[in-house]
Amino acid sequence: MALSRGHQVICCDRNRRGGLKNIWLVESDKVTAETVSAAGVVTTFTTAEAYQFDFDRGTGGFSANASRENGSTIITVELEFYIPKVTSEVATNLDELARSCGLFAIVETYADDCGDPGANPAVPAETYKFVLGYDEIFEKTAYLEFASGEMTTGVGLQDANGTLVKLTGEQGEYPLEITANMTAPGAGGGYTDAWSIA
Repeated sequence: MALSRGHQVICCDRNRRGGLKNIWLVESDKVTAETVSAAGVVTTFTTAEAYQFDFDRGTGGFSANASRENGSTIITVELEFYIPKVTSEVATNLDELARSCGLFAIVETYADDCGDPGANPAVPAETYKFVLGYDEIFEKTAYLEFASGEMTTGVGLQDANGTLVKLTGEQGEYPLEITANMTAPGAGGGYTDAWSIA
């Protein structure tokens, strides 16, 4: 692969936001079809079992760090988020994550593509979503695994009470953007019910 283009930083790139807005987790064997466009964007990621995981504001984020050795590059991906309050429901979720046999994460960042508010009609800014644990080199075997779940009640009245969750994996590429359609649970579905991705 050779360089094919440069990169321009525009004004709205300088006015960016950090952190994650949403996280959805899917067990790797629950995705039945994937399509990646020529531009390297995941356009299809078919599943009916993507679960949204909420977290404390300002605690969700991912990193992708590359290292090169013997002519090969590996990208270590880490996703972390903090679930407030120690409850039996949280403990059950952690047990399920710990026993899973590989996970994909769809993450939505607060960063956006700037849109064009001056256009007629105005074009709203769209946030970026990425898939972690899947790439075109390792495909489904790049999955994330449960690395740790640090649960604590604290000791003082104003101490933190909750769990810091970390999922990690190794990929052959940096995380791919995903534009596949995501559908919330239907009428009558609870907040914790599965989303569908097409």
